[in-house]
Amino acid sequence: LEVTGETRTQTWPSGTTTRVVVLSVNANQTCGTIEDMLGARRRLHVAMLENYQAEIEGGLQAKLDSEGVTQRLAHDIFADYYEHHRLMVTAISKEVGVVVKTHTDRDAAWYNEDDG
Repeated sequence: LEVTGETRTQTWPSGTTTRVVVLSVNANQTCGTIEDMLGARRRLHVAMLENYQAEIEGGLQAKLDSEGVTQRLAHDIFADYYEHHRLMVTAISKEVGVVVKTHTDRDAAWYNEDDG
């Protein structure tokens, strides 16, 4: 099957909402299935979040390795001893990881809810 028209949402008198997808029969074996198409948004969204996670973690590591942090720790023995800077980076990385996991664990249908 191949999508050949605009997708629309149909609301019935009972209040039930149905997604209407105009299809035609196609012998092309390279076309994705409906499930593949519905999962595409989820894959793109999760990939984007994973890229953000890598950028954030890379930026945090660069900041840890920076001269500014080295200079600050030279004057703040307490923060250096207890490694507050590393604990903060770990906490931020963990929080970003939770966001990515939350989105990864969502069903593909969640990403195909079009409001308006």
